[in-house]
Amino acid sequence: MAISRTNIVGGNIFWITLVVFLVTQSSIIYADDERPIEWREAFVTVDADMQEVEGHDGHAVGLMHQRGFAFYEDEEVETVNAWLTFERSGAETNYRGYAVYTFPDGATKIGSFTGTGDPRGEQSGQFTLEGGTGRYEGITGQGRFSGHGFPPHGDIYLDVSGAYSLQ
Repeated sequence: MAISRTNIVGGNIFWITLVVFLVTQSSIIYADDERPIEWREAFVTVDADMQEVEGHDGHAVGLMHQRGFAFYEDEEVETVNAWLTFERSGAETNYRGYAVYTFPDGATKIGSFTGTGDPRGEQSGQFTLEGGTGRYEGITGQGRFSGHGFPPHGDIYLDVSGAYSLQ
């Protein structure tokens, strides 16, 4: 069986194409790849309603609205609105809520969070990104936060990190 010049050239083109494909695959970013995300946010309490639980000294439940800003390393800033319910027992508060992050271009990220902490001290918890608009359409992700609360109104700052993907 004789090997023709066409077979050799065709074989070389196949291998060259395969090598180029494999090398370029590492630089392609797919829509569902996870990307790291980090920011610092600072809130002030806009409104809070706390009710002491009758017969349980030092125990209260409440609803709070906070507003603030989130700051990114690349100097991008967004406004944040957060609504949360909380249960306080002594110096510990457990909370659960929702947040909407709005960028100057109108893009949004929407998420939920749970956390625990001392209203006058350390805070920690986790978040889930559940959707968005504009450049964050279809965002999903999750991560953790930690920070510090300041009396008397529950103002707070948080350092947030996690990962997200766009669908």
